[in-house]
Amino acid sequence: MEKVMRFIESRMMPIAGKVAQQRHLGAIRDAYISFMPFIIVGSVLLVISSFPSAGYKEFMASVFGPNWGSNIEIPFSVIFSGMSLFIAFMVAYRLAERYKVDRISAGILSLSAFMVLTPFASVEGVGTVIPTEWLGSKGLFVAMIGALLWTEIFRWFIEKRITIKMPDGVPPAVEKSFAALVPATAVLCLALAIRLGFASTQYETIHQFIYEVLATPIRSLGTSFFGALMTSLTITLLWSVGINSGSMVNGIMRPVWAENQQDNLTAVANGIAPPHVVTEQFFDMIWMGGAGATLSLIIAVLIFARSQHIKKVGKLAAGSSIFNINEPVLFGLPIIMNPIMLIPFNLVPLVLVTFQYVAMSVGLVSTTTGAFIPWTLPPVLSGFIVTADITGSIMQIVNLTIGAMIYLPFLRIIDKQYRATEIPVEQTQQDTPLQPVKA
Repeated sequence: MEKVMRFIESRMMPIAGKVAQQRHLGAIRDAYISFMPFIIVGSVLLVISSFPSAGYKEFMASVFGPNWGSNIEIPFSVIFSGMSLFIAFMVAYRLAERYKVDRISAGILSLSAFMVLTPFASVEGVGTVIPTEWLGSKGLFVAMIGALLWTEIFRWFIEKRITIKMPDGVPPAVEKSFAALVPATAVLCLALAIRLGFASTQYETIHQFIYEVLATPIRSLGTSFFGALMTSLTITLLWSVGINSGSMVNGIMRPVWAENQQDNLTAVANGIAPPHVVTEQFFDMIWMGGAGATLSLIIAVLIFARSQHIKKVGKLAAGSSIFNINEPVLFGLPIIMNPIMLIPFNLVPLVLVTFQYVAMSVGLVSTTTGAFIPWTLPPVLSGFIVTADITGSIMQIVNLTIGAMIYLPFLRIIDKQYRATEIPVEQTQQDTPLQPVKA
């Protein structure tokens, strides 16, 4: 174990640190974080409209009318059907923010270029329209890759001062808008050339090319059982040496999970079973208490620990662990850099991913609906909400039990070590005679 820890410290930590600081990945991560509240709102509305209870639906229809479900899903459709538009703007905005160039101009330019690349369709009696097929999750890769490219071009023009110079006294807003004129022309002409170039290929659009050549293989690997195991292991390995890896890894994986979640949400809206097992919410059911599923460790501590130090850590960490915040137990027990506790810390999530994946694949547990939830939502409740079924809660209870059983033997080892140091101190305190109080 010590050799593994030395390898992680010497080889993986520098790489992980550079990845965490990489501006392009950071821009994508920050864009999704900014957009997350709206995704959660849309998901909650879909859960309300699609709650699996005939009595509930009859009651809602009697109060709000027969079309209440389709009406309440309008915000959901707006958010998820136009997801790529928002991401195209936000990724460029966040990257421009890191470069300290005009964020609004970069965002609008990225959004405009994305629309240039997106195919139109002619509808009889309506005219030219833009199909929503590529505006939702299927267009995310073009939106993200394009946003990074267009912002880099925009930044290059600004830094090289290849812009229209305005005379002194011009308001800053006007000056910024004219400064974006030259790079905007270059970017939109390039986007148009790319669109026309792909029109003469078998793919017809860059969306189709990216989706078939890049997005689909990455999605297939990232949302497979093996991909789920690697995602889980990456998070816990990096946490093992103190790197807060959850937001970093999730930020990278969200574009991969997004289409699975969109498919599941669409299936739920149409009244059929969600087809995909691995989504972000699949992991929300695993990370009970935080990375390493440490709520199961807290349960074992509260029931079996005898050491005063471990008991105190367990009591202090219990409240935050319910809301999936586990820094108190990671650094208080500690788990971080502790060769004994790092074994179950990395092992438990792998076991839970395996059990949960099998249970969902064979139909014992409902797959997640794709509805986004706040990551602080307590376990058992979160399992019910993301699956819209009591089996999700039962799965989390089983996961907690399995996790506690795996943590327990390792907990007993460190509990015994702490007790060995605490007993002599307790005996010394008991043997020390009371000193008389001087008047």
